[in-house]
Amino acid sequence: MNKIYLFIVLFIFHHGFATGQSDPKENVYAEEDQYEDDPYYWSYSKEIGINFTPLISKLVPFNLGQNEAGRIGLIWKKYYSKRAFRVSFGANITESFDDIDTDFFYLAIGLERRHPITKDKKIAYTSSWDIFFEGDEFDDGPGLGIAKGYGFEYHFTKRIFISTEGQFKLGLGGEFGGPIIKFQLPLAIFVNVRLY
Repeated sequence: MNKIYLFIVLFIFHHGFATGQSDPKENVYAEEDQYEDDPYYWSYSKEIGINFTPLISKLVPFNLGQNEAGRIGLIWKKYYSKRAFRVSFGANITESFDDIDTDFFYLAIGLERRHPITKDKKIAYTSSWDIFFEGDEFDDGPGLGIAKGYGFEYHFTKRIFISTEGQFKLGLGGEFGGPIIKFQLPLAIFVNVRLY
């Protein structure tokens, strides 16, 4: 009978010791650090980006004029395995609605895909398609169309990175309801945070 108790105690001791010496890869934080070998380490995460161009333009001493920050103020993304659903939003409403020259509204929904450029994945290229709706600041009427985006990102860490994006837009609703054909250079710098 003592042999059975001794066997049970040794079994529990061995099992407890083996569990305590588990592989560090099973740790959540250690597992998060293994993204270097995974080209899609951002999969199934959410990201939010804020247009920091006005703040950066105030801090850069060589900027003596007004800097165009673009129409988008906030970008939200939900990544799936390789592609993301994204929503871009921007607004500039003055206190006086009679002052049409400074009022605008921008909303876009679309899909995005990220392609790492460097082996350490710090620099990435993005490609996106958006359907957009914008209220023009020059009283030309609302615009509706599609936009093809081309962007670049620099990742400081897994969670914080900066990005910029240029767009080619096609749509309707310009002056007198005519066509919209624009190539917009990368105007804004976004600071992005990845939320798991």
